[in-house]
Amino acid sequence: MYPYIMEGAANRKVVPVDLARAGEARHFISWRAAVAGLGGGRLGELAIAAEAVLTDVFLSARGGVLEIESEHDGERVRITVRHPELPPGSRRMSGLSGLLEQFLDAHELYPDRAVLEKNLR
Repeated sequence: MYPYIMEGAANRKVVPVDLARAGEARHFISWRAAVAGLGGGRLGELAIAAEAVLTDVFLSARGGVLEIESEHDGERVRITVRHPELPPGSRRMSGLSGLLEQFLDAHELYPDRAVLEKNLR
């Protein structure tokens, strides 16, 4: 049975870079975006982008942990995925930035993190 009130929901999750734990990272991102007020097709678009980033990290990184943080300010939701640093040219998914441009309102890719932004409206 679920509690009637949710207090102090965490906006940060740490997950090992292990394919067996990939669902945990995906679920956290979708849940936090839904809690922020993202719904319908916009939530689906963020989920597609997040899935691409997570897949790239799981295929490219050799161990370590993912630190996923979410923020929202009433206008947009921002998901930051910190991961083990990927050396230049080691990303396995070519065209990742183009895919993110297609589904997100803004994004940033760095060797040690990805930032995904989606407007709530």
